[in-house]
Amino acid sequence: MNTHTPDAAVPRRWPYLTAAFFAMAVVSPYEYAWSSIAPLVSSAHGWSAASVGLIFSLFIVFQSGASFPTGVLRDRIGPRALTIAGGVLSGLGLVALASGSLAMAVVGFGVVGSFGVGIVYSNCINTGNKWYPDKRGLAAGLIAGAFSWGSIPFVIWIRAAATPETYPSILIAIAAIVTAVIVGSGLVMRDPTKGWRPAPAPQPVATGAQANATAIGAAAAGMAPAAPAAGVRAFTVREALSTWQFWVVYAAFVLISSSGLMTIAKIVSFASATGYTALVGTTAAVGLAVTNGLGRPVIGKLADRLGYEITMTMSFTLAGVFLFVMLAAPGPVVFVGAALVALFFWGPLFSLFPALTGHRYGSKNGAAIYGVLYSAKMVGGLWGGWASAVMLERFGFQTTFTIGAVMAIASGALVLVVRRHPPR
Repeated sequence: MNTHTPDAAVPRRWPYLTAAFFAMAVVSPYEYAWSSIAPLVSSAHGWSAASVGLIFSLFIVFQSGASFPTGVLRDRIGPRALTIAGGVLSGLGLVALASGSLAMAVVGFGVVGSFGVGIVYSNCINTGNKWYPDKRGLAAGLIAGAFSWGSIPFVIWIRAAATPETYPSILIAIAAIVTAVIVGSGLVMRDPTKGWRPAPAPQPVATGAQANATAIGAAAAGMAPAAPAAGVRAFTVREALSTWQFWVVYAAFVLISSSGLMTIAKIVSFASATGYTALVGTTAAVGLAVTNGLGRPVIGKLADRLGYEITMTMSFTLAGVFLFVMLAAPGPVVFVGAALVALFFWGPLFSLFPALTGHRYGSKNGAAIYGVLYSAKMVGGLWGGWASAVMLERFGFQTTFTIGAVMAIASGALVLVVRRHPPR
């Protein structure tokens, strides 16, 4: 007997995934176009590297900090009004950055606009968890991937047309696009009704021999079968935070986000300081948006099959290894190639951590629980923006990026700690 609600028809989920995808895409310049915007504002107004780094760190802090209150509200009132408000704030932040005032940039872009980005980000990423509990890694990966891919046309536009004199008008135009698309997406978004579950896909009936072979193969690979989404106990926020596993995962999030955010913010400056041409910097800036975004659905889908923890360990370790390759690169081709591969394996953190949260703690309070976990990016942002800028001035790129590579590998090791210990 079919016990599913009419909402269970799979095709009816796609409008909400699509709306989240486009809203996430247009808000991406805040993070992934920053390495192209920062040199322009610094050159135009004589702002120091530390001041520019502080703006980026504030963006990470307030974008990440918005996730928990947004998650709590979203679980209660839904995503529509929150997404629209986030779109308006995001547009205002870009206008503030175009003003040429350091104070306006710090408050308007670094605080107000960044909080708006966090609202949009939280609503969009949790759409995957709520509408696709059967494909968490893939859905979160596609939406998180938009946060990279969406920046590509903006990066090309900025790198091709913006100068210290013309960048304000370009930023204002981008602000108008950002606001319009996010408000339109917000009008579409909603959450599934209480108790909704997706209709299970028809499964072929396995013979006894086939079932035994599957179980033996999983055991040989060291993989425990994942519990069905419907069987996961719905933890409250307090219950989730009382488990030691949550804090180990939190520490892993801090380390891996620190490593990649530093790379995103500093890759163009690193290329320039190494003596590579402006084309190399542009290729790195555009390329990292491509590979960083591509890794999220690709590795997310892999994690749906292999298990989240083992996939995270593999992905984060490889991100660190390729940062070491980048540091030892003999020329621009290897430098850019290694950086792009490192970001391919780094980017999936934004699909794997929300998927792991829903898988371990359930979807009912998933937005709020992931909101707390996502605050780890605040610490990562302090390193990726301000602290790494200070390190660069004192110790140079080699030392600073070596620390970042070690952070990524350590993150992968930490995830292994919780692999065989589900929260209770």
